[in-house]
Amino acid sequence: MRPVKLIMQAFGSYGKLTQIDFQEPNQNLFLVTGDTGAGKTTIFDALVFALYGEASSSTNKKDGVVLQSQYAELNVEPFVELVFSEGAGENSLLYTVRRVPRHLKLLTRGAGKNTGSREVPGSVSLIMPDGTEYPQKEADSKLGEILGLTKSQFMQVAMIAQGEFMELLRAKSDDKKVIFRKLFNTELYQNIVDELMNRKRSLEKEIAQIKTACQTEAAHVVIPQEYDQWQEIEGLKKQVLNGEIVVMDCFLDHLGELCRTLEKSVNFTSKELQSASKLRDEKRDIYNSSIQLTNLYAQLENAEVQLSECGKVEAQIGEKTILSEKIKKAYEIKGEYARCQDVLRNMQTCESALKEQQERAPLLKEQSQSVIQTAKAVKETAEKELKAYTTIYERVNKEVKLLKQIKEAEKSVKTSQQNLTAAQAADRKAREDLEKMEKQEADWRAQSEKLTDTNEKIAVWKGKNQELEVLGIEVQETEDLLKGVETQKKLAKKARETYQKNRIRYDAKSQEYESMRRIFLDEQAGFLARELQPGKPCPVCGAIEHPNPCIASTLHRDLTREQLELAEKEVSELRNRQEQSAGEARSAVDIVAEKERLLEETGRKLCTRILNDHEQFPEAGMLEVFDSLGDNIKNFQESRNSEVSGAAQDQMADKECNWNALLKQIQTLLGTWKTLLQEEGTRLNTAQKTLRNLQDALGQVEERKKSGKTAVEECGQKLTEAAASAKSAEALLKQLNDSREYPSEEAAMTEFNQAKGKWKAAEAASKEAEKKEKASSEELVNCTSLIKRFEGELPDHQKLYQERQAFYQTLMNEKNMTEAEWADIAENYTRETAELLQKEADSWQRKKLAAQTTAETAGKAIDGRSKPDMEAAKSQMEEAEKVRLQTQTKLELYKEQYKADKEAYDILSPQMEKRGKIIEKHTKLETLYKLLSGNMSGNRMDLETYVQRYYLEKILYAANRRFANMSAGQFELRMVDEENAGKGKNRGLDLMVYSNVTGKEREVRTLSGGESFMAALALALGMADQIQESSAAIHLDVMFVDEGFGSLDEHSREQAVKVLQELAGGSKLIGIISHVTELKQEIEDQLIVSKDEKGSHVKWQIS
Repeated sequence: MRPVKLIMQAFGSYGKLTQIDFQEPNQNLFLVTGDTGAGKTTIFDALVFALYGEASSSTNKKDGVVLQSQYAELNVEPFVELVFSEGAGENSLLYTVRRVPRHLKLLTRGAGKNTGSREVPGSVSLIMPDGTEYPQKEADSKLGEILGLTKSQFMQVAMIAQGEFMELLRAKSDDKKVIFRKLFNTELYQNIVDELMNRKRSLEKEIAQIKTACQTEAAHVVIPQEYDQWQEIEGLKKQVLNGEIVVMDCFLDHLGELCRTLEKSVNFTSKELQSASKLRDEKRDIYNSSIQLTNLYAQLENAEVQLSECGKVEAQIGEKTILSEKIKKAYEIKGEYARCQDVLRNMQTCESALKEQQERAPLLKEQSQSVIQTAKAVKETAEKELKAYTTIYERVNKEVKLLKQIKEAEKSVKTSQQNLTAAQAADRKAREDLEKMEKQEADWRAQSEKLTDTNEKIAVWKGKNQELEVLGIEVQETEDLLKGVETQKKLAKKARETYQKNRIRYDAKSQEYESMRRIFLDEQAGFLARELQPGKPCPVCGAIEHPNPCIASTLHRDLTREQLELAEKEVSELRNRQEQSAGEARSAVDIVAEKERLLEETGRKLCTRILNDHEQFPEAGMLEVFDSLGDNIKNFQESRNSEVSGAAQDQMADKECNWNALLKQIQTLLGTWKTLLQEEGTRLNTAQKTLRNLQDALGQVEERKKSGKTAVEECGQKLTEAAASAKSAEALLKQLNDSREYPSEEAAMTEFNQAKGKWKAAEAASKEAEKKEKASSEELVNCTSLIKRFEGELPDHQKLYQERQAFYQTLMNEKNMTEAEWADIAENYTRETAELLQKEADSWQRKKLAAQTTAETAGKAIDGRSKPDMEAAKSQMEEAEKVRLQTQTKLELYKEQYKADKEAYDILSPQMEKRGKIIEKHTKLETLYKLLSGNMSGNRMDLETYVQRYYLEKILYAANRRFANMSAGQFELRMVDEENAGKGKNRGLDLMVYSNVTGKEREVRTLSGGESFMAALALALGMADQIQESSAAIHLDVMFVDEGFGSLDEHSREQAVKVLQELAGGSKLIGIISHVTELKQEIEDQLIVSKDEKGSHVKWQIS
């Protein structure tokens, strides 16, 4: 993966649309530089956000609305678009990802229009190499597939974020294992361990299920207490229920023996039950026969008792039957008598009503005639009042219509008067407006002529502002150069001091070495002298005679050649260090000279420009300031020229030039000038706006004058029309007032209401009289009708009464009873009494008949047999049933025990056989799992960690090449050795640092900030190398390093940059995000980030 182009808008500190083309630099190593807070890390955040949907930092996670820029309006959509290539060479493919964060958007409608906001969800778009857009829901997963790395893995190997570069370096083995798993595809080894664990757990689950099944079935086992081995097998059962499955085999043996014993008991008890059941059936049959015979004797005795009772009451039953018949006859005659009396009462009622109506008829006829005459008179009065009311109604209605017309006419007169007044005012105003407009036109033209040269003044003012801005930039550059000179002088001084120290150390060590060398050679000569023998040649000079051999000293006999070589090596290192520090001191002095030259050149240009501006832009109020500054600049230039010509360069360098004072005075001048220009700009902008408004107004004045004249003419015409309309309305009003009959509307309505009241009263009286007339007539007709009806009904009532009276006499003769007899019986007895007496007689008859039938049937059934002994028969039957039930209960108990125990035995036997096989397999799996998962005592390193150590070893090999260069060979990274990697916990991927100076290992956490940065950078580079080597699916051709260089000394920084330059010599694009000034001199291609009130901006500075 290699970024090609990054586009941002309204993202972080970048308000406007910003584009960064990563193909523009000439070299693969470039510097992202700028002031603190300018927006350097935001570029980093944007790139990571485009790929993964959140900013780069893992400790300060940012996403959503937080990423929306405050330098852009809410109607500007924030987004990041990244074009990147995947693959190498001609096979590389271009992808474009555009991601919009969750953000606030300005409301364009509703209550909060243009003031309120709403939150809009984020989105992502992925354009494939063929130009098609990948489905949005699957875009993130596709990006992960293309990159081959998660965000955290990408941050470890491709982007070393500010403040987070030591995370991977200091991460525990388990955390590194997760990162390496994806990078080097070691999931297989973890999957192996997981599969072993799953299989082990599956077997453990089966064993637990078998155990539970065994416990469940063991609980079903029933052990008879009379069983001779009850105590032993009951104890085994309790052990099994408590989970001690190891005794299951012994328990099964005893259970099998118990099942065989219970089977024998079932067979024996079954035979006993058959014999007991047969005896019980015989005794039951005898008892049932005795019951039947006893019942027959009881029936016979009961029937004889009932026949005796019936004979005793037979006479009474006969009397009650006769009385019941008399009561029935008396009530039959009584009913006929009542019907005869009803007919008599109806006849008497009809006679009475006929007489009453015959007496009322003459009175009603006389009353009806009087009511008719009264109604006629009232009706005539009502008709008279109606005619009077109709006449008045027509006259008043006419007057009301006339009054309405008068009101409309009055309203029209008032309206026409108002229109006339308004027309007069409008005519007057139109004439006044036209006069004002003509006068204002003259004023505008005068003002416009005064402001004619405003645009030319603004052009001059903009030129001054541009010149002021250029001066400000040049002053800032001069100040930066001055600071650089001062800083570089300090560095040069420090380099000289370092050189002097190294020279002193080298001289001392060199003298010490020469002394040791001399002593060693002297000692060697003394050793040879001791070996010289007369007559034998000297190994040095070949002489045979040795008159004065060297006498060896005893003080330095322990000095060895190894010590001398070690001292020689140390002297050589100090010499190299002296030479290196001398070169650095010389280079620092050269840099000071070069920076002073640049300062001098830039300062002269600045002074010349200010003097030119002095002549070209003499502002009001600035002349004295310019004159004073100009004199100072000339004096300063003359002093600088005299110093250069009259003294040596090194003397001039030692002499402090008063650049600070001059630059301070220039800054004061520029500040004053800027204030004056701002005030002038405000005045010119106001004037320009006024001129524009005047020109717009003058452009419209002719049209407005034409409209004003038209308005005057129209108002005059409307005034004439309004006067004519008012005169016509007044004439119509006078004509209508002359036609009125009533003095007022109230008078007309009073007369109308009086006439209406009289008519309503007369009409109501007429209706009431008519109602009375109708009621009187109806009452007379009703009376006449009743007389006719009663005269017709009375003969019928008389005839019916005679018939009923004759039938009553006939009925008494038939029943052979007089009126006094039946009346007496009806008075003393009720109709229910007759029914009760009859029921009693019928019941006696049925009882007697049933008793006779039962006695006859029972006698035939007994047939001369004697009465049985029921107690003895019942006792024998119950004893036989008791024996049978006891035997049956015993058999059922044996069967239940046998069934439960046999089922348990049949289930437990195969389960135990299956359990044995599973336990054997589980033991093997558990041993293998513990070994590969690092769960064995003394071996906590798992299989995946063991495999990843192979890759980490390669990473460290590549990393240590860079780490050694950056640390001047002091350090190298190492893994915890294999012997200690699994002790206590998994430390297989933990890192140690080995010091070549002390010869000892220590924790990486003990490294200083600068040392940690170098180690982390070397580790990231090593990982990138190994990823490229081991995975064809991952192509990381990019690395960003965000800060960290500020913690390095000059030598370490130079070595780190040198390593990155070597790495960038290939295809990898490397960006360093830093504000360290010295990096600007070491890295030529730079992406400069700046920030102002409108947000952050970027520009390339290419070598």
